[in-house]
Amino acid sequence: MTKAFINGTRQYGVPSRVRSDKGLENTGVGAFMISYRGPGRGSFITGNSVHNQRIERLWRDMYSACTNVFHQLFQHLEETGRLDLSSEVHMWCLHLVYVPLIQRALDRFRDGWNCHRLSEERGRTPTQLYLQGMIEHAGRGHRGVDDMFFEPQEEQLSVSEEDYGVDEEAPVASANDDELQVFSVTTPIDHEQMAELTNRIRPLYSEDGLAVDLFEQAVSFCSQALNI
Repeated sequence: MTKAFINGTRQYGVPSRVRSDKGLENTGVGAFMISYRGPGRGSFITGNSVHNQRIERLWRDMYSACTNVFHQLFQHLEETGRLDLSSEVHMWCLHLVYVPLIQRALDRFRDGWNCHRLSEERGRTPTQLYLQGMIEHAGRGHRGVDDMFFEPQEEQLSVSEEDYGVDEEAPVASANDDELQVFSVTTPIDHEQMAELTNRIRPLYSEDGLAVDLFEQAVSFCSQALNI
């Protein structure tokens, strides 16, 4: 999460403040924001995710248009016995093959989303609105905008952290957040074997768009290398 956030700041600039729920996946983002913007000014604000309707809607659209394919594929692999969720080898191979494919799909979704026309904005795209907003608000005391044009200045939060970023007219979601634990996966093979495997397995160049054959090849290679 932190790496993705920092990559985003290189393209769009560092925001003045970030509002987040209390999920542990955002602790790195919080550390970055406090280090970059400074403590005691609301650089990173945490709270219950009851005002996240906008981003939740985006997640729904992203799932239906992008990640749903992988969700169904992984379920199919598990149901047919080709993916064992309790196997570290299987999980590592799943990451090896599908992380690049998922990232490519997300990049394409992002590009399409940023360029799609919004009827409520007179046909303008999110990219056009972003650029228009940056130009219109430059020099008006908005930290995240001004830093793109001028030398950064000291700034204090003019409202309470509890109220910052909350749309009072938006519907309130349930306070019961869905929690998901994602466990780290270690590489089961040595460097030489890894080099050989990555030379064989190139997901982005697979003729099979779902790359099931590459996943099975990766599992077979690791199983033979580990004598399991």
